[in-house]
Amino acid sequence: MSNLADKTEYRALLIIAVMVKQFEKLHYMDMTKIDDWEATKARNLLEGIIQSNGYKINYEKGCKTPLLKL
Repeated sequence: MSNLADKTEYRALLIIAVMVKQFEKLHYMDMTKIDDWEATKARNLLEGIIQSNGYKINYEKGCKTPLLKL
């Protein structure tokens, strides 16, 4: 799993940001209501980790900075 620390490593936040962006692809796929609900909850939890560490996801295409400091 992971090493527990006092602060979440920036590289871990980058990986989570990539995961959250992958959830955007689900909008074009057929899913049951329950699966969509659960996927949305998971996405929100991951985005919450990023926000609680003082960042937000940069959704701008072609950007070199995936995370923006709040």
